Amino acid sequence: MTVYPMNKHLSDYEMISPDFPFYISLNEVRRYFPAHRHDFLECSLVVEGEGYETINGVRHPMSRGTFTWLLPYQVHDIVTTSPTPIRLYNCMFEMELLALSSKQGARHLRFLQVEQRQPYVQLEGTRMASVERLFAEMLDEYGQERPYRQELMLVKMHEALIHFQREQQARAPEADADEPDFGRSGSVWPVIAYIHAHYREELSLSELSAKFGLHPSRLSAEIKKHAGIGFLHLLHDIRLRHACSLLAATDMSILEIAVEVGFSSYKVFARVFRDAKGLTPGEYRKRRQAGEKPERQRESRSDR
Repeated sequence: MTVYPMNKHLSDYEMISPDFPFYISLNEVRRYFPAHRHDFLECSLVVEGEGYETINGVRHPMSRGTFTWLLPYQVHDIVTTSPTPIRLYNCMFEMELLALSSKQGARHLRFLQVEQRQPYVQLEGTRMASVERLFAEMLDEYGQERPYRQELMLVKMHEALIHFQREQQARAPEADADEPDFGRSGSVWPVIAYIHAHYREELSLSELSAKFGLHPSRLSAEIKKHAGIGFLHLLHDIRLRHACSLLAATDMSILEIAVEVGFSSYKVFARVFRDAKGLTPGEYRKRRQAGEKPERQRESRSDR
């Protein structure tokens, strides 16, 4: 029997603000967390308990010090095997937060373009203590309303990613590739990562097919298989997340926002926004400014 994983989106979590799509918590897995995939980055650090996690069909053990970075759309589940629960820090955030808070082409962000790398490392001793302290500081900062709170948490997320890659390279120096090999990997992930990085530009399936050497029909099928939605829907989702943030946090005009996030015209932007959110961009902004919760994104999507 085929089991289809749950598709999770940051908008599914009521506690996550669209103004700053970032969340960190300390959780327990008592027995089993079912298979799921999501459209955001997720990293975790195990502090207690034992078990295993399966990522895209590959199982790895989990115990104190297991540090995992999951790319969007990777299917994973967790099973606890110890008498006590697995306790782990868990951080979820949009991929664009890292890209927008770092210089373009930053070396440590290239990891996010290579799906085949081992998604976990095992920390011990002082390295574990350093990363555990980093997660504890992020959790404390997240729960406060201090000046520069968001900026500091993003700095700490970059630091966490660098710790992860240092550990990978210490154990496997060949993992320090200068550039991801798009053409030979056979993976659609570099294409999805490219869409996340270039969503403000005019993108089409045919152009991406030519760039990455994949037939348009195969590329379309692979995007749907990995992301759970088609190319155009994926592109619109990424653009709309940025648009919601700008509507809530800036005084930019709606036309300026439409152009900023990559739409060719206000009319197209307004139609796509209303279809996805159930209200106009102007109505969304008014509700956010009034402190009201905008309507949830509609679940009936034809390409799911």
